[in-house]
Amino acid sequence: MNFLVIDSGLYTELSNALSDGGKNTVWYYTYFGSAFPSHKEYAPGDNFEKLEKVKYFWDYVDKADCVVNFDVSSNDMIDWLRKKYPEKSIFGAGLGERLENDRLGFKRWCKELGLPVIPYEVIKGITNLRKYLEKNPKKVVKINIFRKDFETLVCKDYLSVKQVLDNRAPLMGIYADEIDFIVEDMVECKVEAGYDGFFNGQDFGHLSVGYEYDKNLYLGRVGGEIPEVLEETLDAFQPLLQRMNYRGCISTEERIVSRDEHYFIDPCMRAPLPLGVLYSRFIKNWPEVVYNIGKGESFEIECDEKYVGAYALSTRNAEDYYTLIQMKKGHRDDFRLMMACQDRNKNYYSVKGLESVVVIVAGGNSPEEVIEKLKDQAENVSAHGLETDEVKGIDGILDIIKEGEKVGIEF
Repeated sequence: MNFLVIDSGLYTELSNALSDGGKNTVWYYTYFGSAFPSHKEYAPGDNFEKLEKVKYFWDYVDKADCVVNFDVSSNDMIDWLRKKYPEKSIFGAGLGERLENDRLGFKRWCKELGLPVIPYEVIKGITNLRKYLEKNPKKVVKINIFRKDFETLVCKDYLSVKQVLDNRAPLMGIYADEIDFIVEDMVECKVEAGYDGFFNGQDFGHLSVGYEYDKNLYLGRVGGEIPEVLEETLDAFQPLLQRMNYRGCISTEERIVSRDEHYFIDPCMRAPLPLGVLYSRFIKNWPEVVYNIGKGESFEIECDEKYVGAYALSTRNAEDYYTLIQMKKGHRDDFRLMMACQDRNKNYYSVKGLESVVVIVAGGNSPEEVIEKLKDQAENVSAHGLETDEVKGIDGILDIIKEGEKVGIEF
């Protein structure tokens, strides 16, 4: 089978796993069409294991049995390809890209579909934002699409974020006072949980339900029943996803105050990171799952684990330099690389530009077993400046799991 992947470079591992050890051909394309192209835009996936790196996406569309986009960008192409090649397997968010990129549109859909929405206001420009936050603290601030320019900002009081706003304003340049900021009320709760799986144009199918901890660690329960508080959201969005002909990865993130009060705060219309790299490690029939979803057909996920976990390790060195990643012999399957390539001697490198370079992955029969495996495996990978100390403190997620059980997240 021939797979053609269009990617930002973040999903090298998911793409490589489509090869099924070399049984399938995987043409891997990353866009590098900036005004002055840089080799680092092309480098992800170069010489990487079973991938065949290609420079021209459209040369391979007719020959591909399945066209794949694991990311959120470029899904207008996925939507067009579905219309152009109705019989071909086309995997990706398609029109669903807009649910993630347009946060105001997403909120309107939640309201239309009968889901609760956290109270919010739209503030135009960073000058007005400063004035607003001075008088109205305890807010969460977000923007649409260009999130690298302004990551989600939690404002407990104005003084605590003033310096952050001072730093970000110059980065936005002449647009600083043109950008719309979405300013939400701060909902106090102890539990954020979500669904992590797929939609095939008609129905959902999930690998896990789980928690993200400290914006990094993921711990998920594989299979089983979806908790009611999460299923309510999926049921509400199912007709919309059907209308969009959505066929791809999907994750939800919800703030759960109680069994009766929960808020869908962010849709992830792509393979989530870092947890999404688990798919290539623990879904045994990964190429079949992707192909069937792209065709709009039924699929079954084969996974032998009861619980799975992922934790990303970073090094600041990788922001500016290609960084050698070394894994001890026999431990390749314990790690998944981020935006990676290999040299002619088959050494693994992180492509410069991303601090997160490698993800520890583990499966087990209990949350505690997965946590211990993640901590232990940190000893089996090395890179210049790799920060591994923080993984020692990930046990705190076990307390969150206990809180989740109080609001209906059986784990």
